Amino acid sequence: MTADGVLAALGVYAGTFAVAAISSVFPLVSIEVFLVALVLARGPGDAVPIVVLAALGQVLGKLPIYAGARGAGRLGGKRLERVRAWCAKRRPTTVLAASAVFGLPPFSIIATAAGALAIPVRTFCAVVGAGRAVRFAALIAITAVAARC
Repeated sequence: MTADGVLAALGVYAGTFAVAAISSVFPLVSIEVFLVALVLARGPGDAVPIVVLAALGQVLGKLPIYAGARGAGRLGGKRLERVRAWCAKRRPTTVLAASAVFGLPPFSIIATAAGALAIPVRTFCAVVGAGRAVRFAALIAITAVAARC
């Protein structure tokens, strides 16, 4: 389904939320491409609710992956304990935040690791939500400025 099709079926806000949630699970669906297309088609007028809904969709889409990895992390093992010790020295929430904003290291991998490393769920949601909001706001702003040129 195209971006226009999603918007026609769900509306701008619900469509943004749905694409964001789906894209957080299926890497072939890109919320970034959707947001660029949305700004080019409609302009940046409703950027704030779009950014909030896109970030919220990404957080809620990643939560089952996080929870599954967290459950698997409880099983332990020597290798996981070494990874936990290594990450404890490197501030895993900082790595999670950088990944949420910049996509490096790959966000899907880091979000999964956050569960295995038992980053608290509130911290995970806050860091991912804020990081993705910054990413999407910057993307919308850059697209809007580029479209005017």
